[in-house]
Amino acid sequence: MHYTLYAFMTGIGFQAALMVCLGGTALKLFLFFKRAAQKDKAFFAFYSWKYASRSILFHLIPYVSRTTRTHPVMTAATTAFHGAILTLPFFYSAHGVLLSDSGFIRLPRYPEAVSDILAVIALCALLFFLGRRLFMRAVRYITTPADHMLLASLIALVLSGLWARFQWPGFLWASLIHMTAGNLIIAAIPFTRLSHIFYMLITRGYAGSEFGGVRMAKDW
Repeated sequence: MHYTLYAFMTGIGFQAALMVCLGGTALKLFLFFKRAAQKDKAFFAFYSWKYASRSILFHLIPYVSRTTRTHPVMTAATTAFHGAILTLPFFYSAHGVLLSDSGFIRLPRYPEAVSDILAVIALCALLFFLGRRLFMRAVRYITTPADHMLLASLIALVLSGLWARFQWPGFLWASLIHMTAGNLIIAAIPFTRLSHIFYMLITRGYAGSEFGGVRMAKDW
């Protein structure tokens, strides 16, 4: 049974999640640009790749923008989390085996100790994010049940991955939970706050275009 579920999650399940992610993202972006063309034609008139790229770059570098300097702890947590969560799926040794077995490109792999440290960092950052949403009034006010579900899925993803990695009791089921959570998160990208992966490039780029090209000012 475990092998059947494993084969499904790494095969049809993963492919379905990827199709939902790509299809949903394409649809959301199409509708976004359609609405922009109808209601905010200045979006296309003022968008500048030069100023957009500059704005995106300076907002990605920690402690360069005023916002990241104003919230140093949050900046440290988000930087550490993104560094871990965006690299582990590709460079963790077990993931590398799955990628090569699936016919994808063979990538270099982290030493196991590095992967373990990054996974713990990601888990600590997620618990920090959860604490903010539970105990900070301003953040709690804008938090929705979907945000809690997303955080729970991410925590389950990382925790089950560590559980399977160290082969604690029930690690076979932990590996299935890990793959299930991963597929659900991939499929949910266009429909949750994870969509900032794509929208950040658009919204931040537009702000940078307006400030740099129109106001002749910095937006960071």
